[in-house]
Amino acid sequence: MADITETESKFLNELVMDCITYRLTEKEALEYIETRFKAISISSYKLRKARVLSDETTNVWLNHFTRIGFVKNHQQDIETIRKLRDDSIRQLFIEQISKPRDEYKILKLKVDIRDNTQLLSELNLGTPIISAIKAKLEQKQIDSNTKAIQVSQ
Repeated sequence: MADITETESKFLNELVMDCITYRLTEKEALEYIETRFKAISISSYKLRKARVLSDETTNVWLNHFTRIGFVKNHQQDIETIRKLRDDSIRQLFIEQISKPRDEYKILKLKVDIRDNTQLLSELNLGTPIISAIKAKLEQKQIDSNTKAIQVSQ
């Protein structure tokens, strides 16, 4: 592939990772990449695929997922449970003021609210732990970078 920017190269690597993840054939992969970016040769695809499957690239992806992906998923889970709990609270309010009251439904909503609140509390307690793990990973990355710089000097 001729001259592409670093950003385009990273994007192309992401597209190749998509192809690997979705187990596309070479023909399907080339079509996918052409649709999302631009056409590349089969040899260019194979070279990038080999690089993406290398240990170094896998470690970079794993590091990225650990630092960002997991935290993002954790945050989404918290928001989802919060929405479920809030919806149950609204429904409970509606049931409590309705005539006649459905005591069985009110009781089920209270149990649901309590379960969601407990789950939310557990997830929120996990957040500081995740932050600590993230900080340790970032420090380890800084230490590795420092060591690599010292070795290259």
